[in-house]
Amino acid sequence: MGTLGRFLTLLTLPLALVACAVTPAAPRLALELAAATDDEGTGFICPMHPDVTSDKAGKCPRCGMALVTGTLFDMRDYRLEFETEPAIVRSGEKLTLKFRIFHPGTGEPTRKFELVHEKPYHLFVISQDMEFFQHIHPEQAEDGTWSIDLVLPRPGYYAVLSDFMPSGGSAQFLTRPLVTAGYQQDLMAGSATLVPDTDQAQTIGDLTASVTYDPGTLRAGSYGHLTFHLTNARTDQPIKDLQTYLGAFGHMLMMSEDMVDYVHSHPVEIPSSELNLEQLRGGPDVAFEGLLPKPGRYRAWTQFRYNDKVYTFANTFEVFDVGQSATR
Repeated sequence: MGTLGRFLTLLTLPLALVACAVTPAAPRLALELAAATDDEGTGFICPMHPDVTSDKAGKCPRCGMALVTGTLFDMRDYRLEFETEPAIVRSGEKLTLKFRIFHPGTGEPTRKFELVHEKPYHLFVISQDMEFFQHIHPEQAEDGTWSIDLVLPRPGYYAVLSDFMPSGGSAQFLTRPLVTAGYQQDLMAGSATLVPDTDQAQTIGDLTASVTYDPGTLRAGSYGHLTFHLTNARTDQPIKDLQTYLGAFGHMLMMSEDMVDYVHSHPVEIPSSELNLEQLRGGPDVAFEGLLPKPGRYRAWTQFRYNDKVYTFANTFEVFDVGQSATR
């Protein structure tokens, strides 16, 4: 379950159950687990594909990124403190998002992070109706605090997703909620109601992206592939000079309609880190892969860079349960 799912589940727990979860033995148990985990399972890991591990330095066979030292089997979330300035967030006004990260075992501030696709910190901000999407990159101050300025377009609930890999730790994907002032709607009533696309081709500016799905009927618990065919919107000619964006020919975030499950994906084949990525060109076909955890409707935001401009395409599709009949 994602962090947002755990947050919403906690809101619905009986008070007695919440109270029972905090006992004097809990801190001692946490310290014992930390001591047992922090010194074990150290090796080399791909910062983009945590399931790719090795006992020696090298490169990831999937993406070509250099393996980094990390804790292979430590699945703990780092502690993430999140605040805004001003504390009361109003839509249409500039605010600053601030983040501080702490080691789950020692509690010490974490200051060193691995570069993953050319950035140490990827941040996604998504509105509850899934109409607003931002993929941005906070900057780190000398005191270790990460921050970035943002303007939210309208009152509402937003999910703020932090994606980073602490040096010597494990990859993190942590969600925090953000609700603006002036939002009167019930949280559940404001949830997204996604409608699968009927037209698989979209045009934004000079770029047209047509998506196909493999398999044609996506199934929960299985890998799905989304392949984009890119053409110039003015000439209808295939794009063969697609630029890399943050070290890849594209970036994708897939999220379930209930905003609980998400997949951060990149092209199945991305360039070797030894190449000059600014001189590399690709297209017209770019394929992404993701493990779809459950049935339901999903939205995927996919970003490409063409003629020095970043284009974001939103695609909505349905994932069916095993054995469920499907009509697209």
